[in-house]
Amino acid sequence: MKLNIYKIISLVALAVLLFILILPQKFNVNRKQKTEQCVKNMGEIHTAINSFMKEHKESFDGTTRDLMRMNYLKKTYECPEKAVGDKYYLHGNYETGEITVTCPNLKEFDDHILMDNK
Repeated sequence: MKLNIYKIISLVALAVLLFILILPQKFNVNRKQKTEQCVKNMGEIHTAINSFMKEHKESFDGTTRDLMRMNYLKKTYECPEKAVGDKYYLHGNYETGEITVTCPNLKEFDDHILMDNK
């Protein structure tokens, strides 16, 4: 089989076209997984704050590191979208029972929301 320049260019163009078509789907799946992980992280933090407030009968105003030091969390959590220093914003009001856990990247990723934030 003899390959001339036109066949080589055609094969390269086909490979590039396939790569371009497959690439967005790969990133979309990864994005969905990161969103699910972020919401799961916020759920873990919500549960930890709830446990803290029930046990101490007081409001919580601290960080995930504080919850980890008191053994309410196994680790500190960060949003997986950017992951470097993206700490969640959290607060728990004992009197009202309201617990707020917010993703630090909420402005960029509006689907990073914990639905049962109460």
